Amino acid sequence: MKNVGIIGFGTIGYQIARSIDKGILPSARLSFIVDSSLDRLEVAKASITNERAQTFTDPDLFFRSEAYKDTHIVVESASGAAVRQYARHILSDGKYLIIFSVGELVDDAFMKELESEAAEHAGVIHIPTGAIAGIDAIKSVRNHLDHHTISTTKSPKSLAGAPYFDIYENIHLHELTDRTVLYEGDVRRAVELFPSNVNVFAALALATGNITKIKVRIIADPNIQVNRHEIDVKGGFGNLQIIANNTPHRENPRTSTLAVLSALEAVRSACNETVKIGS
Repeated sequence: MKNVGIIGFGTIGYQIARSIDKGILPSARLSFIVDSSLDRLEVAKASITNERAQTFTDPDLFFRSEAYKDTHIVVESASGAAVRQYARHILSDGKYLIIFSVGELVDDAFMKELESEAAEHAGVIHIPTGAIAGIDAIKSVRNHLDHHTISTTKSPKSLAGAPYFDIYENIHLHELTDRTVLYEGDVRRAVELFPSNVNVFAALALATGNITKIKVRIIADPNIQVNRHEIDVKGGFGNLQIIANNTPHRENPRTSTLAVLSALEAVRSACNETVKIGS
């Protein structure tokens, strides 16, 4: 049995907490929930019956708590800012950290800092597959890649609120009637422009081991009913073409149902040291 703590009680954090509470993840015990919103913590207290789980908004109290000290696995499902705020400390305490706000990790200097903390203190950085497929295969061929691209197509409402639209004020999502390419370029710029929509780009880039070469496209399509991710990689090994048509989660259209299910599997895998499937 592993004690699991959650930072960020949004869609993914809630689904993980609920699954632990209901026994869907039988090897996990919920130890704490951290969130900056008192309202979300009240939802947590009302919906999670596990009396052992403590709630925190103050990071100082959180890090000094017995609940944190006794936790084996910490799940970050909050934001890039939370990764910046918490990750170094968690890894320096030798804990297993699952990071969902993967966009922050395309910052080479920051990623190296986290890797150094993990190596020095026996911590673990786990980057889940999320809303795409084929990461195991892509990792296997990453030293033999000549070409790699990923395109994401979502409905306009799934992209609303991105910083991109503060810069390109002439683009009005509610007025789009046709499939429109909003962005085409590198991963780091995509992370800046669409921070809530590009975890799949960052995960793929980290899997290839060459963030600078991967090309990404972000497309808005008012006629699409799914979140579509299309991956194309080529090299001496051959060609991989992967398409994931994901149903948006009913509670948050920015999040794919597959991403939530991937989150549950990441926690299940972290709690199970007996059997590991995949490379």
